[in-house]
Amino acid sequence: MTDLDAIWADAVAAAAKALWGVELADRHRPFVEPAHDARFGDATSGVPMRLARDLKKPPPAIAKELAAKLAGVPHAAKVEAAAGYVNFTADAAAQAELVRAVRGAPAEWGRSSLGKGVRVLVEHTSANPTGPMHIAHARQAAVGDSLVRILRLAGFEATSEFYVNDAGGQIANLGRSIHARLQEALGRPAPFDVDKDENAYKGDYIRALAGELASREPGADPARCAAFGLERLLAEIKDDFAAFRVGMDAWFSETALRKSGKIESMLEFFRSWGLTYAKDGATWLKSTDFGESEDRVLVKSDGEYTYRTPDSAYHRDKFDRGFDWLVDTWGPDHHAEIANRAAAMKALNFNLLPRAEFLKARRGGTPEQKARCFEVLTIQYCRLLRGGQELTMGKRAGTYVTLRELVEEVGVDAARWFFTMRKTDSKMDFDLDVAKKQTLDNPVYYAQYAHARICSITKKGVEKGMVDARDVRGGVWQGEFEAAHVGPEELMLLRAVRSWPRTVERAAENVDPSLVCIALTDLSRAFQSYYQAGMRDASKRVLEAAVPEQVRRARLAACAAVQVTLRAGFGLLGVSAPERLEFTE
Repeated sequence: MTDLDAIWADAVAAAAKALWGVELADRHRPFVEPAHDARFGDATSGVPMRLARDLKKPPPAIAKELAAKLAGVPHAAKVEAAAGYVNFTADAAAQAELVRAVRGAPAEWGRSSLGKGVRVLVEHTSANPTGPMHIAHARQAAVGDSLVRILRLAGFEATSEFYVNDAGGQIANLGRSIHARLQEALGRPAPFDVDKDENAYKGDYIRALAGELASREPGADPARCAAFGLERLLAEIKDDFAAFRVGMDAWFSETALRKSGKIESMLEFFRSWGLTYAKDGATWLKSTDFGESEDRVLVKSDGEYTYRTPDSAYHRDKFDRGFDWLVDTWGPDHHAEIANRAAAMKALNFNLLPRAEFLKARRGGTPEQKARCFEVLTIQYCRLLRGGQELTMGKRAGTYVTLRELVEEVGVDAARWFFTMRKTDSKMDFDLDVAKKQTLDNPVYYAQYAHARICSITKKGVEKGMVDARDVRGGVWQGEFEAAHVGPEELMLLRAVRSWPRTVERAAENVDPSLVCIALTDLSRAFQSYYQAGMRDASKRVLEAAVPEQVRRARLAACAAVQVTLRAGFGLLGVSAPERLEFTE
């Protein structure tokens, strides 16, 4: 929310109290938000719709009374009732102040205090380190990293973490697979046929790892092969993250967890509260007492943990480290495990609330038992298409497209944008042919081209002597201008810019980076329309000799506000903001 929106929101609350004696509460929020359609002004209030039941009046009547009471509210050129809403149009001074705020602190534009005091841990990707990352991991990485950036801008203390599954059966199978290929490389009989073993990893990378060991440690046993493969593959994952512009704050080892005694501590907690029982030689958790459809095994009859047990201890540790809100990104094949993980945390006496209730509880102060939130973003699978045909993949079979190959083919910008432009619970098709296009059919190129055009306007202005080079700092025009010369076309651009802080908040509240893509597309579309209007009518161009200097400066200011907002959005998505692009019609 911008400062202006906050002023108007306070005015709406004060007017509601003065008119009807109503104290607006969380259920009436948002009191004011950016207008959904720029034609109707800069901001709107849906409070009349939310007060209809309380006041027993139709929303249009409430809106009319509220708009009349708000007449003369600071920084509003007009306040109008429309159906069940009240629309605000900012005055010229407010528009000028918006531009100055955007340009004055570009890195801070869109920052919010929404998440103040809330610690969030986003555990994302967490690919088993048994092979290169493929596009399913890539989508999780793009979404998870963008989400962390969004949460931070929205005021949350957000941390990213990768859970390294470096223990258990999949690591043993990795070691077996490398060891068998090692024997083949050395001309020895392999202990089993890798190509026919359904649990073995068969990719060319297994042969490459075995080949490296053959020259260095030909006597390596399966355990050593597993350790060697784990080290190499984890290093490759880290390299892939760096190339994909993903910053990972922490790496948490399952092996370290198993050695820490934290799993045993969790089991003892369950036992001490009478939440476990023995059956068929196994130890069971009374999961049905906490929302599950059936009880679950914690320790098998052979004394080994089920995979759920260390995972539950890991999530307990997250809360024990002081995090309030846990966000995991999982593939759709793990959806059934969400209830199990939540049941275990409820059994551990954590006060779990749904996200919306959790955020309200945090805003309203700390309840008697500290509110916590745990949720899983199910990242649906992505079909990779080339020439209209789907490319298949599978790590064990070795038939997959790696993240590295994808980035080499389409670039980081296209990959990150395409993976975040759809809601995570929606399946998506990643069309390689579209992603590589340098045309306006490519959504990321469309948005980047708007930014590049603004850069070009500023650069050409300097070259033509119509823009003072001293007014350009960091590639953004920072010159002075008069609000009175901001025209109606520029006002439409600024209304799109004004909605940016609320977009950041909505993306954080809904853990949905796709909202950023949508906002950037809308803003780019608004600018492209603005630019094309100038192509059709010279009087509407920024760089036109016949246009008065003060009008040109106002147009440059509006363009600069769009430019900074596009840069801010690109930064949240891990996408670059090029100053020049080649365009192929």
